[in-house]
Amino acid sequence: MSTELAASAGLNLESTVPSGNQSPPNLRLLSFSDLIADIERFASTARLAAKKAAWRKLLDLTVELKSSSEGRRDPTAGEPWHLTSVMVVGYQGATNQVIMKVDPSPGITIIHGPNGSGKSTIADGIRTALAGSTKWWTSAEQKSSRSKTEPLWEKIHAARDAEKTMAEVTLSRAAEKLTLSCLIGTDGEVTSHEARWTRPDGDVVSVDLRETSWSHALAGHPPVFAYADIERRVQQSKDLREYIENLLAFGGCFVVLNDRVVDLSEKAASAKKCIDDAVRDAKRKITEIDETNGRLHPAISIEAVSWPTWIADLDAWLEENQLNESGSILPQVTDRHAEILSAALERTEKAFHSIDAVPDSVKHRLANSLRGFHQHVLDLELPGTECPVCDSEKADWPLRLRKSVSELEDLEPQHREAESSLSELKRALDREFQQVVSVLISSAAPIVTSQELLDRAQDRVDRLCQVLERYGCQPTGMARKMVLELRSVLETRDWWRACVEAASLSALDKQWRLKRRAAIEEFIKVWRENVEIANEHQLWRATSTSLKDLASYLRDKRAEDFTTLAGGRVKALLDDAGIILEDVRLTTQRAEVKVQNPAGQPLSLSMLSAGQRNAFLLAPLLATIESGPFGFLVLDDPVHAFDDIRVDRLAAVLAEIAAKRRVLVFTHDERLKAHLMARSLTCQSWAISRDLETGVISLESTDELWRMLLDDAEAIRSLAPKASVNGYLSESQIIRGLLRQAIDLALHQSVVRSALSGGRDVVEDLNLLDSCQSTVARFNKAEEIIVVWDGEKHPVREARFRCGVYLTTWNNAVHGAPTTKNDLKSEIDVARKACADLTSW
Repeated sequence: MSTELAASAGLNLESTVPSGNQSPPNLRLLSFSDLIADIERFASTARLAAKKAAWRKLLDLTVELKSSSEGRRDPTAGEPWHLTSVMVVGYQGATNQVIMKVDPSPGITIIHGPNGSGKSTIADGIRTALAGSTKWWTSAEQKSSRSKTEPLWEKIHAARDAEKTMAEVTLSRAAEKLTLSCLIGTDGEVTSHEARWTRPDGDVVSVDLRETSWSHALAGHPPVFAYADIERRVQQSKDLREYIENLLAFGGCFVVLNDRVVDLSEKAASAKKCIDDAVRDAKRKITEIDETNGRLHPAISIEAVSWPTWIADLDAWLEENQLNESGSILPQVTDRHAEILSAALERTEKAFHSIDAVPDSVKHRLANSLRGFHQHVLDLELPGTECPVCDSEKADWPLRLRKSVSELEDLEPQHREAESSLSELKRALDREFQQVVSVLISSAAPIVTSQELLDRAQDRVDRLCQVLERYGCQPTGMARKMVLELRSVLETRDWWRACVEAASLSALDKQWRLKRRAAIEEFIKVWRENVEIANEHQLWRATSTSLKDLASYLRDKRAEDFTTLAGGRVKALLDDAGIILEDVRLTTQRAEVKVQNPAGQPLSLSMLSAGQRNAFLLAPLLATIESGPFGFLVLDDPVHAFDDIRVDRLAAVLAEIAAKRRVLVFTHDERLKAHLMARSLTCQSWAISRDLETGVISLESTDELWRMLLDDAEAIRSLAPKASVNGYLSESQIIRGLLRQAIDLALHQSVVRSALSGGRDVVEDLNLLDSCQSTVARFNKAEEIIVVWDGEKHPVREARFRCGVYLTTWNNAVHGAPTTKNDLKSEIDVARKACADLTSW
């Protein structure tokens, strides 16, 4: 981490420098507790208030994620898992079902055979079942089948004509078991990945590994190494960076935290963008309204709306800009509305008075009534022949009535004036009256005008309009009555005040502001929906920056620890060539790896030989495997292009690793097999072969160590026929010691097989066996541990009976007890048969 970056992050560099008493580097997966401790240290040393707030935000989020994750079942937590079996069906070159039982106790298992025998099939099957993917541990770009850049040597994972393609592994630890099954379609892609976890209480639960840190554990501590796969994918500096960064094991907790920060930051940014877009749209609408109203009403001037950079308090901003009143856009009411209504009513009243003032006949005075009567007659479908006035039979009485009415129209201009005035009044009621009422009832604020007045006025208007609609604008008696009733309401001071109030409510400047308010309603809605998270936009940006600072710090710190661990493995594998890993730095785009030659001069990775390059890529994995949740390591063809020295050095490293975990080595190289058998006392060997015609893969146990020890004993017996008196141990003591070791290894193998077949914890059974020191005591304990079906021969009991007193003799010989040579060949034969009894059941 650079000094500038640490300063900007507010980090006290002195507090982060490892002390001399610091524990050895450990690249285990980061936990939320680890992240909380680092974030608290950053927060405590930050100086700027904004930076402190950002670190506190990150800390609160991490604590929240830690709390929500507690109690969640994650198989990566707890003791390491041990591999106990692998099964593949129709996978790659395995046309048949191949089942391989694995001794999970520390040691080495060698699976050797020629090229094409199925070694990689089993190794890849283990990786596929673990990962639930046929791809590499890390994401790889998928190439189109038509692309010229499609990988040429990509493996086909579904065997030809296979009815079913499946890979399955079983892992165990103490009383727990984890079975991972992977189904693969005919296209070679995984169709399902299931994990069944047998808990210590015996309950079997299904686990969705995608919700755990499993994939991150696989990427950070890959338990399967295939040089051909790594070499094919790590071709550029960015590929090496990806390979190494995964081995830094940031883990699922950091990924979850990073994803959450990215998600919340994006939401805050999106919310702010929504508000910004709404502001731009509101500004545009306000500008258009101001320009339009400015042209229509140049005499009116209102203040422009102020737009600050960020509106923190919307209500205060609305009040400041007189935009806090909302409502519909109202029609413009002026003094003319009251004047028009009053003039129409006055004209109508005068027209009625003119009709009443005509001093002519009764027919003229009854003109209005006659017109109304005539209108009623027109509404009748069958008026009949009997006159309703004189009760005489006059078939033409409706015609005579119509003629009389017609004569009245021609003779009385006062009637036409009344009709015209009623038409004008109706128009005034439909327009001016209704506008006044609509302004009053649409007001968002309380009004002075009583609702009772408005209801009474509306009722009188409705009744008059109904009469005029029914009879036309005729000056009937009913129409005159309705006009008089309406005047009693509209020709009052209360109505005049109502018109004044409506004019005030519909003032042009008020309407202008209401139009402004209507134009920003969408902005107000968007602001209220998004402001809470948008207000934290800057804080989340700062929090994202803090998280990047944390990632950079962790990357640099872990790269330093990685350099120490990987450098030790590079030294173990390449020290004879003088190749030293000096430093590893990761940038955003590449990996900067500093390597030195014997003269201390920098070396380019391209200058390494094929074997040195293989060792260089293998070293980091061997350095980080011990920090992960996997108590096993699988190596497929790890000695590609290795010379004899490199094979021996790798065997030494693997023997060291095998002291704490099971190491499975798939190889065709007899040199590696020989070196591993020589270096490890807990080494097993399996021969693998594949029928070229049927594709059937077979596994057969070969070169078990107890057989090698017995062969060595036979060689010593035949080469040293006479007893030596000069050696620390006599030849007979050495031979009997070898027999005792062979018997003990076979006893160990028998206990492991029994535990695996019985579903017991292998480590627990072996601990019980190893608690006994003498050979006889170990036989007694093994007889207790191993359970057989009724009627079956007990392998330990059979071997004990076969060996008899030799068990005590062989045990004493190991501790230097005096012994005679006697018939050592017979003892070797007895030991060989006893070992066969123990391992062949």
